[in-house]
Amino acid sequence: MKLLFSRTTALLLCAGALFSAGMSLQATPFEEGNALFKDGKFQEAEAAYNRSLAQEGDSPATRYNLGKVQEALADPARAMLEWERALRLSPDHVAARKALKAARETMGSKVPEDAWWNLLQPSFSLHREPWIAAAGAWLLASGLILALATKKRPLAGALVLAGASLGLLGAAWIAHSSAEADAALVLERAVVFRAAPANPARALDSLPAGSRLRLLDSSGGWLRAQAADRQIGWIPSASVERISP
Repeated sequence: MKLLFSRTTALLLCAGALFSAGMSLQATPFEEGNALFKDGKFQEAEAAYNRSLAQEGDSPATRYNLGKVQEALADPARAMLEWERALRLSPDHVAARKALKAARETMGSKVPEDAWWNLLQPSFSLHREPWIAAAGAWLLASGLILALATKKRPLAGALVLAGASLGLLGAAWIAHSSAEADAALVLERAVVFRAAPANPARALDSLPAGSRLRLLDSSGGWLRAQAADRQIGWIPSASVERISP
């Protein structure tokens, strides 16, 4: 009996060890997506990456790979949408930035010119704006206190100038981030941008796939938006999607 018990226990322990090893070796949805993409199974890879987003959370790597899947499926607009989302999560994602730029050039997408502060974005981490504004306020206050309490006017002036500059930079970034929350991308190859929310309305422009818009309002199945050239008009809501998922 003792021998039988020992053998049974050993078998159970081995089975448990094998089960644990199998669990640890099981591929994640992200890894499954990579393998499926490599095998040319693009629709299955898309499903695996979407499972990765649902189970493992959002990540720039998953968004970038989803963009490559959409590119392989001949949907450049959705590819650009995913690369935009990757850059939202990681502004210094070089591959996503390069792929997005190439796709925009190919499609002729209409996007606003980068403001000068956007060129600095890859140098900073996310949620930097409040810290920059706070640092500016601290330097400004320090300069004013120094000017009132001592005779070190040159140093106080430098602190005030640095504080005001940082404060303005932080405020500009905060305003830009607020506008980015309403950013959307045109998903169809050519969409008519109209003066009113109706198909007979005067056409203002034709927007290629991947063109950027800032959404302002909605009416029925239409969205009021600001285009890259700051012109305001209306576009069918089914033809665009917000960049923020």
